[in-house]
Amino acid sequence: MIVNTKRFGPIQIDEEQLITFIGPILGFNDLHNYVIIQSEGNQHPFEFLQSIEDENLTFIVMDPFAFFKEYEFQLDPHWIEALGVQSEEEVQVMVIVTVRSAEDITCNLKAPIVLNKARNIAAQIILDHGNYTTKQPLLGGKKGEGSDVNPVAK
Repeated sequence: MIVNTKRFGPIQIDEEQLITFIGPILGFNDLHNYVIIQSEGNQHPFEFLQSIEDENLTFIVMDPFAFFKEYEFQLDPHWIEALGVQSEEEVQVMVIVTVRSAEDITCNLKAPIVLNKARNIAAQIILDHGNYTTKQPLLGGKKGEGSDVNPVAK
């Protein structure tokens, strides 16, 4: 299947790469189908979540545990059932990264994306507990501190 994207041009994906959001990304309720595009060389903690329904919509996502070792939450039984989770190994957690400038990079720890890798279904869930924010500074607010990766590189 060919997917047209503004950022990457036309890309070839397999059907099994499609991810269906049963709990849509906040603000994008009409878009349910995405694909994860790896960073160049697969050496960065950042990936791209590309809508296959809107070629202009690409989110930068990352594994929150790579930067926030203490990040944790319990998945509500509703989401375990809705996503069909049978084991912890099926679950992948991602958060959306926002890049306003090289010095202002944040991520949304309050509303992680939970993916069941075995079924390729996902949801963005809002955490009702914890002290997480939607604009958590990724690098402690200091340019380049703790990392030499560029989340906007293709």
